[in-house]
Amino acid sequence: MHVSTERFLPGEELKTSLQQYVATQGLEAAFIITCVGSVSKATLRFSTQQSGPGSEKEVTYRKEYFDILSLVGTVSQGGAHLHVVLGRADGTVVGGHLVGNAKIHTTAEVVIGESLAEVYIRKNDPNTTFNELEIKPRSR
Repeated sequence: MHVSTERFLPGEELKTSLQQYVATQGLEAAFIITCVGSVSKATLRFSTQQSGPGSEKEVTYRKEYFDILSLVGTVSQGGAHLHVVLGRADGTVVGGHLVGNAKIHTTAEVVIGESLAEVYIRKNDPNTTFNELEIKPRSR
């Protein structure tokens, strides 16, 4: 395993910045170990009991300041699958699939791991209709 840490700055979009970092560093099987910081808006997707196109619900939170309480997921050259928990000023939380639009407010300090034995690929899964993770052994 390889570990690196990156700080993303105010105004940057969190998911896009993570994907650009992974691409720039040539990481092939990255995952989020931890993240702390804050965002001033975000778009989340929530699962429903149904599956397939149109079954998910997206909500965009605008002009609301959140602490990043948790960020988990995988990031590869082919995309990212990230879930986030965001804390509000009143102590309540929202969480779900991070679609994007997560504008960093003060900072996002992210510790990123990489499996050195695998390569992560995203391929469309006809059962879910989403680009799902496919894990391949890394050539040595």
